[in-house]
Amino acid sequence: MEKMVQKSIRMPSDIAEFVSSRSGADFSKKLVSLISEFRDGDVERSLMLQRYDEQIAERRDRLKLLMSDISAVSRIHCRVLDLVHEVEKAEPADVPFG
Repeated sequence: MEKMVQKSIRMPSDIAEFVSSRSGADFSKKLVSLISEFRDGDVERSLMLQRYDEQIAERRDRLKLLMSDISAVSRIHCRVLDLVHEVEKAEPADVPFG
């Protein structure tokens, strides 16, 4: 078991009531349990945030690729429209097909 350090602290009554409402043998064990949960939760939250940051970076990279693809398709579309207009200008308008 870990060595326990004896400390005396002052705290607001609402905090003392909150700690006392927790499950545990005595006030010290309840307080240690609460702080341990907070500390361990901090590590978990940090890991979760790291995973979220990685997912955001992956999605940002994917979005860049998609935007690049959209830009390329847009340029092709504009070029096709230019070619259609050139063909329309080159064709005599009053000559029937056939």
